[in-house]
Amino acid sequence: MSANAFLLALLNALSQLLVMEALLSRLKAYPCTRQLVTAVLNLMPDHAAYLEKSFRDRSAATIRLTEQSAHFITAIEHGAVERLAQGYRWLCSMIQEEELHFRRTNCYRNTSFTAVDAAIYQNHVGMTQYMDGLLASEVLWIQHARAMDFFVNTFLAKLPPHARHLEVGPGHGLLFYYSALHPHCASLTGWDISPASLQQTAACMEMMKVKLPLMLETQDIMKPPTVDRPWDSIVISEVLEHLEDPLGALKNLRRCISDHGLLYMNVPVNAPTIDHIHLFSTPEEAFAMVEKAGFIVDELLLAPGAGHTLTKARKISGSITVALIARPAS
Repeated sequence: MSANAFLLALLNALSQLLVMEALLSRLKAYPCTRQLVTAVLNLMPDHAAYLEKSFRDRSAATIRLTEQSAHFITAIEHGAVERLAQGYRWLCSMIQEEELHFRRTNCYRNTSFTAVDAAIYQNHVGMTQYMDGLLASEVLWIQHARAMDFFVNTFLAKLPPHARHLEVGPGHGLLFYYSALHPHCASLTGWDISPASLQQTAACMEMMKVKLPLMLETQDIMKPPTVDRPWDSIVISEVLEHLEDPLGALKNLRRCISDHGLLYMNVPVNAPTIDHIHLFSTPEEAFAMVEKAGFIVDELLLAPGAGHTLTKARKISGSITVALIARPAS
């Protein structure tokens, strides 16, 4: 290595160290978040600049909610932040590979559930890493943190008293947990095509001591459900992009919601991962689908990734999280 190259490498290392120290100092008052960030930086020191941008742009309210999410995630994972960090590293590596394919082809690698099932869902090791990485991203990615803020402080704040609440694909249960904490939520129902996933949701709710009436049902959202009584609020978050017919799923949910009910939907635009099937190329495609399914959009959030403005994300076809609140059209 030449003297100039050595000096440049040394300066880069010092710069990286300063960014890491500034980031961890910023998170001093948020111990669960700081613990996870530290574990990630131990594995991925070159990720410091990205995380610094992610946390720099959060409001005080958002970072407080991030800490609450970090506490939930740490609790249900029994404090295994190193494993979460390893899953997050796997997630980032996978996304980089899928991003290269996406930029070459302008489409996602997989377009059918059968292909995704073989590539990831039947791979126990890969699926475990994936789920750990996604959990960590709820804390580490600003777009996820902003969507959570929108869900908790805007959507849940609109719930009518004694609301019957349904979530499709509750997964680990983070949104479920926040719903259970809201005083207007009277009962929780969770639907998933996977009984194993529902067992995981149940275990997490038990660990977090959720006391509300809870019903978890194996239900394929692509099959019109039988509903005796409609729900007052329905959540479908980061599910539609995994379906071959997301419009059909939304139409089925329209049959399940009360006349004065509220829908919360969250989908990513231009976000290639190994199990994303349906490509939303623009936020407007998501809005149009919701309206075609029989809803009226009342409020929305467009959240690009760290370091990108919304204008830039649109220009480069970058990832944008689209979260919205809708009501049934009359």
